[in-house]
Amino acid sequence: MATGRASTAWWVLLLLAILSVFPVATAAIAQADAVADPVATCWASELPDGVEPHDDTLRRVEVTAFPVGVRCDWEAGDTQSGWPLTVVALVGTAVCIGATAFALRQGPAARRLVTAIPAAAIGVIWIVIASNTLFVIID
Repeated sequence: MATGRASTAWWVLLLLAILSVFPVATAAIAQADAVADPVATCWASELPDGVEPHDDTLRRVEVTAFPVGVRCDWEAGDTQSGWPLTVVALVGTAVCIGATAFALRQGPAARRLVTAIPAAAIGVIWIVIASNTLFVIID
């Protein structure tokens, strides 16, 4: 009976770790979308006071890794997007690490490789996010 509970606990922890990969992957997809057209991303985001749409007041655009978003340098002020998405991705990372740590304690050694896959995937995604930045000067 104890073996059945340990197996069930391992499956639940593994499922939790796998599901926690999705917020981090969403952050990477959002960043890739911002890299595709960073100027349009700035115009679509919340504009600071004093900036009129289609006005040539955008000076620089930077696609950032932390937070995963876009930093827009306007003449009237700066805006930074991506904080909510970054917080959710960090929570997903923490949940995955915690679930993986507890799942590694459950079951035989053969399961350890499978258990580490979601954490490895999150590590790779964060490396991709960190390397996928862009800086555009519009002047």
